[in-house]
Amino acid sequence: MTSAPPELKATSPVGDISYTGFSIPAIQIQEGTAEELEHILSQKIDQAHGAYKNSPVVVNVENVSNLNAFDFLRLQEVCRQHGLFLIGVTGVVNDDRADALLRRHIPVVNSKRYERIRHENRKPKIVTQFLELKVPVHIPVPYEVKVPYEVKVPVPLKIVRRNIRSGETVNGQNCSLAIYGSIGPHARIIASQHVFIFGSVNGADLFAGAPMDNNDPGFTEAIIHVSGDFSPGVIAIAGNYRTAEDLDNDPMLEQLRRQKDGIVVTLEQNNLQYHILSNVATQHGAIFNRMR
Repeated sequence: MTSAPPELKATSPVGDISYTGFSIPAIQIQEGTAEELEHILSQKIDQAHGAYKNSPVVVNVENVSNLNAFDFLRLQEVCRQHGLFLIGVTGVVNDDRADALLRRHIPVVNSKRYERIRHENRKPKIVTQFLELKVPVHIPVPYEVKVPYEVKVPVPLKIVRRNIRSGETVNGQNCSLAIYGSIGPHARIIASQHVFIFGSVNGADLFAGAPMDNNDPGFTEAIIHVSGDFSPGVIAIAGNYRTAEDLDNDPMLEQLRRQKDGIVVTLEQNNLQYHILSNVATQHGAIFNRMR
């Protein structure tokens, strides 16, 4: 008799996801153009005698100010011409820049260092204000107080006389900030009141009238004044913000930038407005009227 073949049991494929310790070379770029990457690969990769052939790489965009003009597909083509596989970008230090990339389906492959920076940037910035009261206070009876009642408190000014490095954060808690110098890419300038920058801004984040907590609307009368080149990554007044992409798509702002006379940003009915002031007298009058 012929014995029956053993019964075969159906099996399902089993998969798993795990973290690896792979190290991926990162190419540091400044402008983010195909021409720049071509030059770097010709100087560095082509001279390595095939050491990087068919290797995966990422490009570090930490110093690239305008990610909206970043042509990732073109950079991938340049890498393939030099025997490399471009798999994503690194050096993304805040969520606004990450969102600008992910909306265009560009992979963000951050190292642990940049992830830590992004995590720190997500933490809420709490601004506290202390008022000094002298006691005893004599209050006549009866005493009528009209509501709302405005108490004007002098606003201190914190002055910084130097350039602000890339990635650095400068806080002006319960005060205005005046910075005599230029601001590096991805730096963060945060003030409870006004922000004055007597220099250029290239890819930095500027926050004026920063709220103290989730229940605080922030100081809506704050202004942002930049006397030099105006190319921030993010600007915000009392939580109302615009990204670099929004600014690049604003034709009125583009006209103001070309005049090279400095730009003042104000908040009008929850919308950021941009102004250019043609002479010193008008400029000082507008600024200090907002501060009173």
